[in-house]
Amino acid sequence: MAAVPVVVFSDFTCPFSYVTEAALWRLEDEGLAAPAYVAFELHPVPTPLPVDPDAEWPDALHDMARDAGVELRTPAPPARTRKAHEAAKLAQERGVGRAMRAAIFAAAFRDGRDVGRIDVLVELAVGLGLDESEAKAVLDVDGFTAAVERDEALARRAGVEATPALIVGTGSGAETMLGAHGMDALREALERAARPGG
Repeated sequence: MAAVPVVVFSDFTCPFSYVTEAALWRLEDEGLAAPAYVAFELHPVPTPLPVDPDAEWPDALHDMARDAGVELRTPAPPARTRKAHEAAKLAQERGVGRAMRAAIFAAAFRDGRDVGRIDVLVELAVGLGLDESEAKAVLDVDGFTAAVERDEALARRAGVEATPALIVGTGSGAETMLGAHGMDALREALERAARPGG
């Protein structure tokens, strides 16, 4: 079966996005999924930030995280994620996009760090071998802001209002999946999309 295209609308302060992306990474490694990531800020300016992070994650989410091989330990502090999405786009251009996404999510949900901060993002980028000066300069001058805004316009056109949202497959047979999904549900959706006429 050829890898099935999956458009992924997600945000770095959404634990449901994290577990769903992590499951997709494993399915990508199996050659089943070809994810493409679309930035979606849960709390863009001027939307107020939540006062406190949500620490009451359902047991099912912890189960999905364990199955996907990631750890949900500490709630991410409420943060604006525009810069995190920009950092992910820079990393994608430099060939380490997935690794950067994993690093940002881990910083938020394993380490409880503020992934809206440029210094945190630069540190993560450097840890993946990216140039510190370039990463800081790109984030300081909003080098990928236009790309993030194009993603968010795409989300609006697609009617996406929350994360994660997936479009599995292409054409008239594409399936939209909302909310967190584990390995089994994603595998089944990929298999449906790969069938002739799917």
